[in-house]
Amino acid sequence: MPDRERPNASLYVAGHGSGPEHGLYRFRRRDDAWSGTQLAAAPSLTSLARHPTLPVVYGTAGTSSTGSLLAWTVGQEDASLLSSVPSAGTEPCHLAVDPHGRWLAVANYSSGSVAVWALADDGSLGGREQLLELTGAGIDPDRQEAAHPHQVVLDGDLAYVPDLGADRIRVYRCDGQPASRFVQEHELAVPAGTGPRHLVVLGDGTVAVSGELRSTILTGTVRDPDSPWRDAASTGRTLPPSAASTRNYPGDITASPDRALAYLANRGYHTISTFAVAGEDPLLVGELDAGVRWPQHLLLAEDELLVAGRDSSQVAALTLRQGIPVSSRVLFDCPGAAWLLPARPTDT
Repeated sequence: MPDRERPNASLYVAGHGSGPEHGLYRFRRRDDAWSGTQLAAAPSLTSLARHPTLPVVYGTAGTSSTGSLLAWTVGQEDASLLSSVPSAGTEPCHLAVDPHGRWLAVANYSSGSVAVWALADDGSLGGREQLLELTGAGIDPDRQEAAHPHQVVLDGDLAYVPDLGADRIRVYRCDGQPASRFVQEHELAVPAGTGPRHLVVLGDGTVAVSGELRSTILTGTVRDPDSPWRDAASTGRTLPPSAASTRNYPGDITASPDRALAYLANRGYHTISTFAVAGEDPLLVGELDAGVRWPQHLLLAEDELLVAGRDSSQVAALTLRQGIPVSSRVLFDCPGAAWLLPARPTDT
């Protein structure tokens, strides 16, 4: 496959931080060497998504007291700000774009809300269509004093929202009407104190979930509110994490193409765990040093797992052998690398 057509030959990267060097980057690979360009400055940029057909990239940016949604028209060497709106909450951390390009939904972590925004024909952000203000709490007084949605995952006509603060997975039906894009179907409680952060769909309503507060991985069926959860420790390490914390804080999770394996980032230990998830219980089958510090985001790209290391400001590639990471190498440096998004060859 020509290098320009490879899905991991060009990447958008969210550089998280407050300095002028942080924001939206684009990196390209030529003959196994990577080079990058800052396309736009954007403080506190946390996640990225793209329009299904247009050369438009969306980002969430904010802190515990601020929140913004950004839309850029991206070119080869620059990006122009198409629109910017308040996220209808604070500390937005994830967004999902309707596959038909009609709307997007954002999870506002600190304020405990999910907001839906219309998208115009040119991909710009339109008016707010819906605001879901979530309620609930958990047993951890420091992190679960209120609802804290951390992700929006679209799965056909359903949307799943892991709520770290309320120890729930919230399931919504996307009914297609602007005033009620998300209609709640049911909620699933997870074991107390789990703090569900991210999930990945394994198929037929089965998901794998990262438990940030208990340092676990869970598997279960989200379409059945009475289905039991299966869980396992997210890491095989037993010493205190090397980060300046007593917790491990597992974060992002993704799956192999056949959905038989799940990859989970242990941010405190700076490792990536691999679990077999086709059986009843998740089974740890490998754990490898990520090669970067605080692995914030994972992206599967052909025979490699790419890892954004926020604290080391680096992106690494983990070579996969029969689906399991066996070695890691740093690809390039990027200030506060926190999110990875494949660029299309057709992006202008």
